Amino acid sequence: MDPRVFLFMVGFLFIIPRFLTFALAQVQDVESLISDIASPQRNLDLGLSVLKDPMHNLAFREMSGNADIPDTSLQAPIFATTGEPVYNPSLLMMIQGLLSKQEVLLEYFPGDSVVFTVAVTKESFGIHRMRTSPEIWQELSGFKRNIRLADFGNCKYQSELLSEVLLRPVSESLKGKTKAVIIAHAALYGFPFEVLVYPTIPSLQASGKTKYLIEGREVVYNNSVAQWLSSRIRSKTCTLKTSADNNLAFAGFSPGFELHECIQELHNAGTEISRIGKMFKDSGKTPVILLNENSNESNFKSIARYSHIIHIATHTISSTDCPDMNGLLFHEFGSRENTDEDDGLLAVREICELNIPADLIVINACASANIRSRIGLNWFSCADCFMKAGARNVLCTLWNISDRVAERFMVEFYRCYLGGMSYSKALQQVKVKMISEPSTSLPLNWAAYVLIGD
Repeated sequence: MDPRVFLFMVGFLFIIPRFLTFALAQVQDVESLISDIASPQRNLDLGLSVLKDPMHNLAFREMSGNADIPDTSLQAPIFATTGEPVYNPSLLMMIQGLLSKQEVLLEYFPGDSVVFTVAVTKESFGIHRMRTSPEIWQELSGFKRNIRLADFGNCKYQSELLSEVLLRPVSESLKGKTKAVIIAHAALYGFPFEVLVYPTIPSLQASGKTKYLIEGREVVYNNSVAQWLSSRIRSKTCTLKTSADNNLAFAGFSPGFELHECIQELHNAGTEISRIGKMFKDSGKTPVILLNENSNESNFKSIARYSHIIHIATHTISSTDCPDMNGLLFHEFGSRENTDEDDGLLAVREICELNIPADLIVINACASANIRSRIGLNWFSCADCFMKAGARNVLCTLWNISDRVAERFMVEFYRCYLGGMSYSKALQQVKVKMISEPSTSLPLNWAAYVLIGD
């Protein structure tokens, strides 16, 4: 037998199968790593708590009475017997390994009389304890209310007060960092940290030289460490931009609701989607635009799984009385055209069952960050479920926004993104630009948009 033939047969029978087995094992290791991310967080969630009954804690009572945020079972902060939050060493090592040198991760655990803040950078780790008075939580609720009322005078005072509690303890960790990843529990869930002033120096505050946090740093939110880790690891292991399963650069959906009997028409949404689609096309990328009757639930489910960026400009349903109905509206909602499977309502609970490996999902609708539904024992937001379905990032809103501002904001956001910026950088630049213009400088106009994910 020819020696070359013999060597080929040996390689085919022994070496190649071993190589394939090793490659498969590597893939399984990555998958198991992602699935195991939640384990350290679950260990935290099962730790000993100083707060035996969360409902005796004012911060939790504030949260449970607020329809905008999930219940205590999802976001309860956990403490060790010493009264401080505990990070599993392997979890901490994983976080520091995935953070860049320009990033800081801040996790907030509020109680009645103390706020614990965990600050993690690539080089350091610290747990900061800041004593507070119960009145701070009333100030926090008032702050969010005043933002929506465009009450600038009270907002400024409250922002400075809250900055002392939330930013001053971590000022050293923030130095030299250009991006903050924020995980806020209990009463701080859904709080727009970028409206806080920084640096927190009384003399600078008196002179008016302080700036909003967003003016100096990109801000990204997550609902848990596990969620951030999952998003970051997917970004390290997936090649979504070149995947054959994601060959549409942009998919825009806007039902418009023109002449709809019960739903208010979105006058600017169609223009918004069309302008953004043209920007992608002019950049040499492939968009698909679905307006009016084409923006239906069936088309969304068919096309979303092939899209790199998904943009939905629509109305939402958010009800505490009937949470199973909470979700995003499409064209056939409330019409005779709908079916049992596609009724025009993409409910939060339905989203978790989809396969949507998008890099970014934009929900440009009123208070879209607060849409949630009970799944199993806990409440999950619309953003949580999109990320469970495979998305890496979700851009959504904390409160109601006007149709006109929504269009302007998103067109500028995509202009920055297509210019080469990351999502968080593009979001920061839009907000800084709006702050600099008198007509849009109030937080009401720009602070509603938050990025959840990587």
